[in-house]
Amino acid sequence: MVIVRRAALACLLVAAASGAARAQDRDQRELEAKKDCLGGHADKGIELLADLFAETSDPTYIYNQGRCFEQNGRASEAATRFREYLRKATSVAPDERAQLEKHIAELESEGRAAVPVVTPAPAAAPLGPAPVVVVQAPPPETSPERAHHLKILAVVTAGVGLLAVGGGVAMGLRASSLSTEVSNDAKNGTYSQSKFDSGERAQTLEIVGYSVGAAALVASGILYYLGAESGHAPAPVSVTTTAGRDGFGAGMRVTF
Repeated sequence: MVIVRRAALACLLVAAASGAARAQDRDQRELEAKKDCLGGHADKGIELLADLFAETSDPTYIYNQGRCFEQNGRASEAATRFREYLRKATSVAPDERAQLEKHIAELESEGRAAVPVVTPAPAAAPLGPAPVVVVQAPPPETSPERAHHLKILAVVTAGVGLLAVGGGVAMGLRASSLSTEVSNDAKNGTYSQSKFDSGERAQTLEIVGYSVGAAALVASGILYYLGAESGHAPAPVSVTTTAGRDGFGAGMRVTF
């Protein structure tokens, strides 16, 4: 039973490392897309976000494309991406959907206003250059308060992870103790089903504790990193973790 437990723990740690590597790669590409959008390189940012959506099918990346176009003064294209987001994201709350539809209407109105209108000049007057209408993107917002909140959340998540790992260690010690007692009882010709069942439960809780702890610690690192970056640009984020006897998982959603 001890060998099986150790093998399961090793597999969980390998899975955690692999999941963390994939999460870090996505985080890096999201950061690059954000910098491109805020730096005036909208097409590069849009392409990175399109790749991320193709890999994950997360409609948040479509929303981020709309934000990228909006940040670069391309209101009509931003409205198109926001409408596509509403079509893909079926779980959007009604109030959030209504607010975004109102914003889309404003962007479409802005896009129509940005189209230059050329008035024909009188026949006797020389034709001058066509009027040029310039639409300036709103300056990027900074959010030091959001960065502070993300860092606090990272610390709390790390605390939860450490508690979960501590619980896993405690359950592991209990499982080992019960295993020894069952073995000694067997040598003496006795058998306790309740001790065996308690040992199985402790072993399961040990695996869950390690799994949740590892996922929480990985999520804590990601949150702290995003908190440091959020001091330069807003980055709303939500992190979820799941764990069970078959393993664990972690997910993250970021908008900017």
